[in-house]
Amino acid sequence: MHLNKEMEYNDEYIKALLVEKLAGTISEEDELVVNKALSDSPAARAYWQHILGQFQASSRASDFLDRLDEQQAWNRISKELKDDQHAIEGKKVPMWRYVVSTAAILAIAFVGFWMFRGHNTVTLQAPHHQVYLKTDDGQTLDLSADRKFEIAGTEINNQSKELSYTSDASKSLQWATLVVPPTKDYKIKLNDGTTVWLNATSSLRFPFRFDLSKREVYLKGEAYFEVAKNAKVPFIVHTDYAAIQVHGTSFNISAYENEVFTASLVEGAISAVKDQENILLKPGEEVFAQSGTLGVRNFDADLLSWRKGSYYFHHKPLGEIAQVLVRWYDVKIDWKSTAISKQIFTGEIDKSQSLEVVLSNLQLTSGIHSKLEKGILTFY
Repeated sequence: MHLNKEMEYNDEYIKALLVEKLAGTISEEDELVVNKALSDSPAARAYWQHILGQFQASSRASDFLDRLDEQQAWNRISKELKDDQHAIEGKKVPMWRYVVSTAAILAIAFVGFWMFRGHNTVTLQAPHHQVYLKTDDGQTLDLSADRKFEIAGTEINNQSKELSYTSDASKSLQWATLVVPPTKDYKIKLNDGTTVWLNATSSLRFPFRFDLSKREVYLKGEAYFEVAKNAKVPFIVHTDYAAIQVHGTSFNISAYENEVFTASLVEGAISAVKDQENILLKPGEEVFAQSGTLGVRNFDADLLSWRKGSYYFHHKPLGEIAQVLVRWYDVKIDWKSTAISKQIFTGEIDKSQSLEVVLSNLQLTSGIHSKLEKGILTFY
């Protein structure tokens, strides 16, 4: 569908699409329409924020259904939208579509998209097992297929597992988060020319346009950075463990939750900053977290081959190696004996191989048995 910049939006049609977007069941074609409406129309954005706010504020799905008076909200904020039943390619969009989709889609949302936590807070689930981009204003863009988007002055191009974008400096003040689920990896080129490779089960929060004083991003998981040099504007990677200040360089950061934090310098110079510690690294060194403080050791750059689909390990316990299986094959780990998790191995895992082949090789070389059932990998 070709979208004309001067398009007028039918209110009932856009309302239907926004509800489908909230439930996560919107089609690719309709998502292009609704994203264009959100970009062009203040009323559409206001209605989206209204239903999103109702969704997030309610502690029960039924509360949300009860509180969502769509007609009252829309009437209050849609004065600039024209009542045109022929807005989308001259095709009339009847009221029944909105009524039916509201009832059906919110029923789906009740069953599949509400997760109740211990204190009744509510979270909207992300697209299952797909790389996606989430903006701070609530838009979620599925990156499973090659496509182009435009969000508030930022043109986004997603192609061949790589995300790039160009921004209008006067408009693009927004931040976004690139989320990479288990089994996937992804590459993004930031607006300053910095390239970042994200490993499975990782996310990177970044602004569409850096300011003039510093370049800051936030990492969870693992990523390899090639930072564009700019001595006047420092580049900082924030993690839950430490901040990495970059002086023009190539380096790898592994900051997975409940795992050993490392920042490994391949080329250039970086500093690791934690509390009162500030450690400057040389190429071939990595900083790591140990008992709440930072330590330094040498590392082998070949061990950073995950970008090429290989994981090399040298003298590592199976418990640590198994975490790679969790991320690359989307499984959970169960140990019949903690002694098994402490056994030491040296070798390689090829991501292109099936999990069955990896486990078979492990059994042949170590005698350790395993069983995969309902997504749980048990070692015994």
